Amino acid sequence: MRLIYFIPLLLCFVVLSANAAGKSAFINPAIILEQAPQARAASRALEKEFKQLEADLRSRAIKIQEREKNYQKDSAIMSAAQRKKIEGEIIQEKRQFQFDQQSVKEDLQLRRKQLIQELQKLISDVIRSYGEKNGYDFIFTEGVAYASDSVNITEEILKELAK
Repeated sequence: MRLIYFIPLLLCFVVLSANAAGKSAFINPAIILEQAPQARAASRALEKEFKQLEADLRSRAIKIQEREKNYQKDSAIMSAAQRKKIEGEIIQEKRQFQFDQQSVKEDLQLRRKQLIQELQKLISDVIRSYGEKNGYDFIFTEGVAYASDSVNITEEILKELAK
């Protein structure tokens, strides 16, 4: 007899629990970071910012290689002192080149990290605003094992970012 009263009560809790979950959606942050107009603009700015430094490094690498080739070719007719001097200069140039190359790489990584952080803040603000404006209780990004296309609002967020 108690079971007859318990089942409808249990069904009420299930329905209330489902309604309590609220309106939810999912976005794919990888697609957002790849396709957002701001991400593309940041990528172009980064490329422009480091283009000259990378060109200078390539030019220096070619000069060092040419100097090594010339040394290999001419070392047979050089004195021991000349060979030692030029070898030392080439080694020093290579060390300086490697140091400068590593510095540019670190600067690029730091700048990329800064731009990504700025972009993530902007995206977060857009998502929050979109969620509030459209009555969402939850918008999930990472850590979702499955989300149907009906709750995927990635394209809508990209449209908001394009405004």
